[in-house]
Amino acid sequence: MTTSSTFQNGILVAQTVDNGDGTGTRTVFDADGNVTSVEQLTGLPIPEPPEPDPVEALQAQVQAQQETIDALLAALGGDSE
Repeated sequence: MTTSSTFQNGILVAQTVDNGDGTGTRTVFDADGNVTSVEQLTGLPIPEPPEPDPVEALQAQVQAQQETIDALLAALGGDSE
């Protein structure tokens, strides 16, 4: 059995287990270490998943921050426009 782990900024984001019989499991984790998906694999060797797009990740963070700002302004009776 072979296990490979993928880290980003010191955080485990994915782990792949090759059972050595042509099957395996890929588990993906969020930043808090919670499992977000488990994929059963066949026809190994296991291909490496594509690297996440850092621009998309940054855009998602900016969007989330803007939504928080908007909610805070709305709660205070202000307007973000």
